[in-house]
Amino acid sequence: MQRNMTLFKAIRAAATVGVVAAAAAMLAPAASATVTSIGIEPSVTLGAHRYGTTCTYNVSVTVDDDTKRVYFFEEGQGPSGFADAMPSGGVAKTTWTPSRPGITYIYAVQPDAWPETRQVVDVGTGIDLGSACVAV
Repeated sequence: MQRNMTLFKAIRAAATVGVVAAAAAMLAPAASATVTSIGIEPSVTLGAHRYGTTCTYNVSVTVDDDTKRVYFFEEGQGPSGFADAMPSGGVAKTTWTPSRPGITYIYAVQPDAWPETRQVVDVGTGIDLGSACVAV
């Protein structure tokens, strides 16, 4: 009788451990690629705004997964965006020409990642002078 009770307790303990492990596995978040930061390299921009339409800027993002492409888009463009790039060494780079004046956001995202990373930008009407931009 004592032996059966000990065996029963051992089986019940093993079953409990199995149920807890299965629940933990189901509740754990899925691993996904993530853009961890986004930056727009400064250029010589004169005027009331930091960025100007018709002028081009370098955008770089850091990621935690080099195997998934990064998609870049401006607020209102949707997921087709203005560029996509494959990261290397944890960084993906592209160029961006603002599509319209106003305060907007530049987004960067990798597939199956949430949330996307964004950077606020203040865009004016630009005049590209080649080595500088006038943003009014």
